[in-house]
Amino acid sequence: MTDRTRDTRISTVLALLSQRGELQVRFLPTILGVSGATVRRDLAVMEEKGLIRRSYGKIAAARRGAELPVSLRRSQNTEAKRRIGALASSLIPSRPLTMALSGGSTVGFVASSLAGRPDLTVVTNGLDTATSLMARQVVSVVVTGGTARPLSNDLVGRAAEKTLRSYQFDFAIVGVDGISPEVGFTRHSARGAEIDRIMLEQAQHKIVVADSSKLGRVHQAKIADVGSINTLVTDSHANAEIVAALRKSGVNTTLVVIPATVKSNRIRFP
Repeated sequence: MTDRTRDTRISTVLALLSQRGELQVRFLPTILGVSGATVRRDLAVMEEKGLIRRSYGKIAAARRGAELPVSLRRSQNTEAKRRIGALASSLIPSRPLTMALSGGSTVGFVASSLAGRPDLTVVTNGLDTATSLMARQVVSVVVTGGTARPLSNDLVGRAAEKTLRSYQFDFAIVGVDGISPEVGFTRHSARGAEIDRIMLEQAQHKIVVADSSKLGRVHQAKIADVGSINTLVTDSHANAEIVAALRKSGVNTTLVVIPATVKSNRIRFP
């Protein structure tokens, strides 16, 4: 049983909890298609990580809307993120450029798509982002200093901020946790939001990438107002009213089409 498979199951359980608030443990083997013993092991891992509370045959999210480890986020809405990453990377012109990329699961797919570009210098605070960029050993990669955040595998703090402020970027691409036409772009982490804000401020063209589950969400740490971003790349499951409001605010919102055969983040309960 691989960690990736377990992460996918844990993401499924967390998505169900976000819909229903609590779940009966006895239903989980049927939902996940695994044995009761496997479910018990998964729940033990989730409890150890502080993701759930258990009581009387039920589980509930330890804290609604809490930031998930990036290892779990990678297994959520994977096809949407892959397509978003491919489209966002296609927006970068084929000429020598210096750009900034944040950390995060969606930006990781952008990085994978850009990994074959020898004409790019990319500055990133994302450790996973840097690994993806270096896969083909052709992109020039600069990693900021700073303090590592285990939940997101990215670097924050004064050292990271100082590195970013020493550059002027042609493009910056960042991921976000929440998008609201009224509030703007937000993240769980205030320190992470500050890094993203600096990346965008130092860039001539500012791009946000986020799957449609982020639209309509608001978190505690604000990155930027809606009108300060040039382009948002999301997927075709995005709420149409929110997309219209973003476009009215001047954001060039581009949707990648997700086939009907690909499951959305909404999970049916038996």
